[in-house]
Amino acid sequence: MNKREENLRKSKIRLLLASLLLNIIVIVILATSSPTVSPASNWLILFNKLSYKLGLKQASDLKKLHANALNLVSEDCISCHGNMKRSHLPLHRIHLTSALTHFSCIDCHERISLEARSNEKAVMLVNVRFCKNCHGRFSGLNKESAMKPVDFKADCTLCHTGKHAFRHAKSYLSQIVSSQDCKVCHGGTVLPWRAEHAQADWIKKHGMIALSDEEKCISCHEYGLAFCDDCHKKKPPSHKPKDIWLRKHKSRAKENTKACLTCHKQRFCKKCHVGHTAKWL
Repeated sequence: MNKREENLRKSKIRLLLASLLLNIIVIVILATSSPTVSPASNWLILFNKLSYKLGLKQASDLKKLHANALNLVSEDCISCHGNMKRSHLPLHRIHLTSALTHFSCIDCHERISLEARSNEKAVMLVNVRFCKNCHGRFSGLNKESAMKPVDFKADCTLCHTGKHAFRHAKSYLSQIVSSQDCKVCHGGTVLPWRAEHAQADWIKKHGMIALSDEEKCISCHEYGLAFCDDCHKKKPPSHKPKDIWLRKHKSRAKENTKACLTCHKQRFCKKCHVGHTAKWL
């Protein structure tokens, strides 16, 4: 092989390697991009997450940062969490992709606790007072209101035009709303925020409410039992210590068998209770 052929061979190898490298870059860009997120954003998110996981940044700083989320701007949140428009949580997808709303992260999350949730401890993730701005009872439904049920079926723009045209005072609400969309918040029904969620004893009583109408819960918590399992996979305080619970669980099961079946299937009981007569309890 003469020198010219050798140089030609090396050129072909360099061209092949350059082509291979270019293909790898294109594949990486396509794999780390989406219609709503750029590759650079995804790489930044990955870098920030690894910084905490590898100890380059202190976990205590992360807790303080989330506890004072009200002092952040959305860009700070997005740098780790992304824009959440394709989140696995339906509540994120619904609220962040709606044409009617323009939320920033701190509108809903003004203070976030990173402590583990359990059946003994509730943690703050969302500012529920903010939810009530939309998910509360519309004043037009009150008895003393001049509005009547039939008014909710009318075209709002018949009256709300010119100087009387609607103007949303809140920055997170769109100024461009069709008359059909008005009824979403101002219609004859209350949106699916439920007042009992704010009750002080909600954690104690929510189980029986969920058992009475499971579909109502899943209409919002559509990620279903995975949401419940955050707490219910952990033993409640009543089950401790084990030796005392074994002695008294019979009476508790007789009082409210349905409560037991929230976590335990009948086959769980049959691990110990086999061959009993009908009145063995």
